[in-house]
Amino acid sequence: MRVIGGKNRGIALRGGKGPQFRPTAQIVKGSVFDTLYSDVQNAVVLDLFAGSGSMGIEALSRGASRAVFVEQDPSIIKALRTNIERCRYSKEQAVVHRGDATRFLENAIRAGGRYDLILADPPYASSLGAKLATMLGNARENICKMFIIETGKEIAGDAFGRMEKLRTRKFGQTIVTYFRYKHEEET
Repeated sequence: MRVIGGKNRGIALRGGKGPQFRPTAQIVKGSVFDTLYSDVQNAVVLDLFAGSGSMGIEALSRGASRAVFVEQDPSIIKALRTNIERCRYSKEQAVVHRGDATRFLENAIRAGGRYDLILADPPYASSLGAKLATMLGNARENICKMFIIETGKEIAGDAFGRMEKLRTRKFGQTIVTYFRYKHEEET
């Protein structure tokens, strides 16, 4: 597992151990960031279910100004912090929160948090994809410009409150779904 683009291209990233750790495949990461290209520049990124931090670190490497990583597992957080240090990001650029990603998002919505991009990679066996999209879609204000989630099965439906599905890409067992808020005239 490596950073595949930007200023830290080629830096090896440490992973977690055990069956609960499932890093994002390089082809998936490359596709997501090739699609986003200029949307990452100077962006504030929220990486939910961050794991090793591969996606948030990739965003920082490609020009994001700040990434907030949310991970619950203490052993994986150790790998995440190591990866942030390897890439030489400051504590202001790369903020790590230990805790439940869904609860963190609920609190961010309640507090009026703002992110340019929210990335999520929940456990594939969970049904959190639709839940997270619905939480974002039902928020009083837009918390992000784009929401991208990796899941093991397709998220049924095209709209979740004010959040709409833009596209879905399949990579073997991984399904990447892109969401954005509907334009005001569409709601």
